[in-house]
Amino acid sequence: MRIFAWAATLAALALLSASGCGYLPSEMTIPGKEKAPPPHARITGKPQVVSCATPAQGFRQIPFDSLYTFTGSESQPFQEKTSIPMQYDVLAYVWGSERCAPSAFCRRGDYYYLIGRGPGNDFQTWVVTPQYPRMIIQSPCDEQLRIGHRYRFSFSRGKLVGFSPVR
Repeated sequence: MRIFAWAATLAALALLSASGCGYLPSEMTIPGKEKAPPPHARITGKPQVVSCATPAQGFRQIPFDSLYTFTGSESQPFQEKTSIPMQYDVLAYVWGSERCAPSAFCRRGDYYYLIGRGPGNDFQTWVVTPQYPRMIIQSPCDEQLRIGHRYRFSFSRGKLVGFSPVR
């Protein structure tokens, strides 16, 4: 009987230690530190500041990859450019999402990871690594934003001001 209790305890500990929180390593890892901070500690998303029913604004569209500079560094392979327009539209896929934990004190909604493209535009075979640029937004629009769907996102002064599905 004790063997079964020990086995159950070890299995529970293995599940707890193996289960991830869904965060992406590049946002959560502090260079030079071995342990990652708790979830949401470093995730910052571009917040949504308008209603979920607000469509994309029709600003000048720019390519997703033009938002980033590729550094060639293994620890931080890309970073957002400092010289992006004040207002712009970008086409992106919703790659994944993470619920905002109540302990994170976030009032702007859940986190969504946006990615520009994938190999052969086949969402099922995309492999996302820290070397692949992505944008994080924070939005309460979980009814409208679907993983694997493409949208036109409008940003003004670093904030999400509307989005529309791309058909």
